[in-house]
Amino acid sequence: MTADVKREALRALHVRGCEAWPGVALELARFSALAAPRLGDGPFDDVRAGDLYLALACAARVDGAIAALDRHYLSGLAQVLVRHGHDAATAADAVQAVRVRFLVGEAGRAPRIAEYDGRGSLARWLRVAAVRIAVSAYRKHQRETGTDDLEMVAAERSPELDLLQRQFGVEFEAAFRCAFEALTSRERNLLRYQVIEQLGIDSIAALYGIHRATAARWVARAREALLDGVRRALQDRLCITTEELDSLLGMLQSKLALSLRLFLTPTEYLKPAEAD
Repeated sequence: MTADVKREALRALHVRGCEAWPGVALELARFSALAAPRLGDGPFDDVRAGDLYLALACAARVDGAIAALDRHYLSGLAQVLVRHGHDAATAADAVQAVRVRFLVGEAGRAPRIAEYDGRGSLARWLRVAAVRIAVSAYRKHQRETGTDDLEMVAAERSPELDLLQRQFGVEFEAAFRCAFEALTSRERNLLRYQVIEQLGIDSIAALYGIHRATAARWVARAREALLDGVRRALQDRLCITTEELDSLLGMLQSKLALSLRLFLTPTEYLKPAEAD
């Protein structure tokens, strides 16, 4: 993309942004200076001009920009969190934390709103941040009060999975790891959200901005993809009957949380979520 073409593309994005937010006045020169390094050399067809314009206006502290973001994007987040099982106090705290993180900055870090590049929904980005903050607060409370059921389950030993380790050891671990790595980033994240972080279907739906029925289908398909991958890998590694293989996979399905802990390291399944 030549400099002239890029300049005209930025001008077009600016026009669309002004139309989306007529009460927020971000000059073309300032918009272009802020947007250019984020967008690179294009193409710009997938850029959400309105979202980008407002985010850059917030980063530039343009009059009315933060109020517009709060009114159109942040004001309803607490209700979303409450609908998905969080109490009102936790929801309010999470939204306030989003405001600080994205509009003020914390721990010496610049406001995260300045990182937005217009690709992907700004509303979803903020919603995901709020859900994660609320979930983290809930889990912290559970640990502090000694009622973290997930940690108690993790500490339990599973005789069935111990047997898997003794009988098939390296082969089963390699098959499980291979199948997990072959999943898409979204499938890995879905398993992490449901199995490791113990998010319910409603919370997962809120993260992705989808209907709960769609979220349930996505999670089920992620589980199926993992088990199918393990089956294919094991068929190449173990000389066992179909009945024995089905029994192993049934055991894996019923103990999926422990299986993830047993066959994967924490850095593999607890790393920050990848872009979906």
